[in-house]
Amino acid sequence: MLAKKFRLQIQNWLKDKNKRISTRKSDFFIARFSKNKLNFSRFGVIVSTKVSKSAVKRNKIKRTIFDFIRINKFYELSGNDVAITILPPVAKLTKVEIEKEISFILN
Repeated sequence: MLAKKFRLQIQNWLKDKNKRISTRKSDFFIARFSKNKLNFSRFGVIVSTKVSKSAVKRNKIKRTIFDFIRINKFYELSGNDVAITILPPVAKLTKVEIEKEISFILN
């Protein structure tokens, strides 16, 4: 799991209306980026019940993404806050396909 200091508190982040947000979208994810004043990046993942009714499956997707970010050290890149929203088609992907798509959207 990703260390707590590298995780973004989504609720507080979404409430702040004064930040500039750039967005990248794919068929499976929406990634929102904004600058922070830290030397590292923070990541948050939003998985709604539209992706899967099962909390186990939603948490498995979230863990897959956080582990991929941790292993590839995306948090060491420039200071950004990244909120990744998972879209429903992700439920049909395998772990390898999810990692490939996340790598594509973060680079």
